[in-house]
Amino acid sequence: MLILLLAACSDKPAGFDSNTDPDDEHFSFTTDEHLALPFATAGDSAPDAVLTVTSTGGRDAEGGAAFTVTGDFEVTPADDHEASDPLRAGEARRYTVRYIGDTSEALIATGSLTVRIEDQSVDTGLAAVIGDPELPEADWSTDDWGAEATLALPSAPFPYEGSSYDDSSVLIAVPNGLADRGQLGIVTHLHGHGAILDDIVGSQHLREQHALSGRDAVLIVPQGPEDASDGDFGRLAARGGFANLVRDAVSVLYRDGWITRPETGAVALTAHSGGYLATAAILESGGLAVDAVHLFDALYGESDTFADFAEAGGVLRSSYTESGGTDHENEELLERLRDAGVSVSTSFADDSLAAYAVTIAEVDAAHGDVLEDERAYARWLADSGLAHRPGAAPELLSVVSDGDQAIVAWRADSGGETLRYKVEGSENGSRWNLLTDTGETSATVPVTAWVRVRTTDVRYGDSEPSDTYGGLGADWLVVDGFDRVLDGSWSEPAHTFAADVGNALGSFSVASNEAVASGTVHLADYPRVVWLLGDEGLADRTFDPTERAAITAYLDGGGTLVVSGAEVGYATDAEWLSTVLHTTFVSDDAETTSIEEGWVVGAAYTEDYPDVLAGDTVLWEWGTGGGAAVGWDHRVVVIGFGLENLTRGHLAAAVASLDDWLD
Repeated sequence: MLILLLAACSDKPAGFDSNTDPDDEHFSFTTDEHLALPFATAGDSAPDAVLTVTSTGGRDAEGGAAFTVTGDFEVTPADDHEASDPLRAGEARRYTVRYIGDTSEALIATGSLTVRIEDQSVDTGLAAVIGDPELPEADWSTDDWGAEATLALPSAPFPYEGSSYDDSSVLIAVPNGLADRGQLGIVTHLHGHGAILDDIVGSQHLREQHALSGRDAVLIVPQGPEDASDGDFGRLAARGGFANLVRDAVSVLYRDGWITRPETGAVALTAHSGGYLATAAILESGGLAVDAVHLFDALYGESDTFADFAEAGGVLRSSYTESGGTDHENEELLERLRDAGVSVSTSFADDSLAAYAVTIAEVDAAHGDVLEDERAYARWLADSGLAHRPGAAPELLSVVSDGDQAIVAWRADSGGETLRYKVEGSENGSRWNLLTDTGETSATVPVTAWVRVRTTDVRYGDSEPSDTYGGLGADWLVVDGFDRVLDGSWSEPAHTFAADVGNALGSFSVASNEAVASGTVHLADYPRVVWLLGDEGLADRTFDPTERAAITAYLDGGGTLVVSGAEVGYATDAEWLSTVLHTTFVSDDAETTSIEEGWVVGAAYTEDYPDVLAGDTVLWEWGTGGGAAVGWDHRVVVIGFGLENLTRGHLAAAVASLDDWLD
């Protein structure tokens, strides 16, 4: 909290303008935008902090300061003066702001202070946190996704009277770039049967997916019944238990300096399998309003509670699997909600998630894989009503070239905010310039070899960049189907691969596989298509049914297609691979990264298991034998590795080889 105290005690608070001319014949003043009182523990003395009011005009005030306070706070002069004394030109005056509410119990208090001098007024937000005496110290660790700490909170589900479990561990995760602006988003996950906290956070990639969702929220994951077939979440299912858990987690974040504005904003509950029982209990008596509920193959009961929640306007998503045993409950809930007049989608496609508050559908995943399959956890959270995190990159959908112009399109964020975007271009992929900025979700710019998009905010600056696409023509459409960032060789949230391959091709446009699946970009508009899969495997879907249908129609219409991916044979439906792409999967591991042409795979990321393929024509062969790329009818080529994983020189040679073979 040292940083917070220094900010509060500065002679030049937020808003101070050092360029103000002291000879101006007017009066003006500034004060702190927000004042966070030092963290205190229940039973300690009441916390206080110093508010600084600074004259920035050229004359003295004609009267003293008047204060209007909301919440349990009081303001008194800290210097040797009275509040009624006029503020002199250039003077910085200090006032003590003290919390005067109950300090005997853990609580979070917020309020506001309005300072009025003459006809001017300035507002300051106030916050005080009184923590539970049993709050432990947190050992924070950081990585590329953010920070995390697991600690024994006094409000954890266990130990609890009547329960045999005693693990009080709770994970708190903070994504990189969390904005301390008040209305802190809360995501709480309740695990299923047989779970151990550390294991499920890692295996289901909860932290990574939470960060990928781009939500301005913290993630709280309590240990429930440890490694047991039990839905008992002890204290968390008791009246007010959820509110206490959130209070303690927010108190830790405030104490440790992650936030200074401890107000709670939108709240999302996520549950897997047996976590549904505690989720229903929280909805009924958790003590904190919930905005969204996501049930991952978890609707084994309590349907009335979830129906009431959806009918009242809550965001509800519920998936079921072939063998999970929740299909009957989900189908009945779907019918009930539609009978009640609720619009319910049966698709978890991104566009549908953005358009519908309620989705109930079967997914093609194993019961234990429903959270990470196709990054479902991240995608559902992204459309939960939680605010956008200022540092999170937007999702680029396409750069479509048309003559000397290119239309750039990206996905609208569903966080309910009006965002501004910067479209940046480059001729070499390293030196960037601003092409345009806009509040829309598309823009027309000159054709540019490398294009990316950022969100931009006056207060928080520019976000991380999106994937990098580009557009120099329409001879090729590069489809970016490489979404895998979990458990793969490439683990960054963004990449440049579509632009890398496109610029090697020459005249190209780019579309994401989602843009193709939604019908925003049509394969038939391009004579040649290259579909990039990277190392996407079973969990990420090389091709979903909609994409397979689009490709089938394109090839039936005479189109030319190149597909590249290290798992394209292993993870693609064998019959469709054979009948449509005219390729046979031979082996999941060529046991080499060297190709007979002298090229080596692995320039962008480690290639662990390149596919060996068979087909009518072997274009390129692995150094160990077997097809690295096979072709059919001089218009279909399937490559058993990612083209983007070649060096620039080798990629140019590979593209030239493809041009020679294709009609």
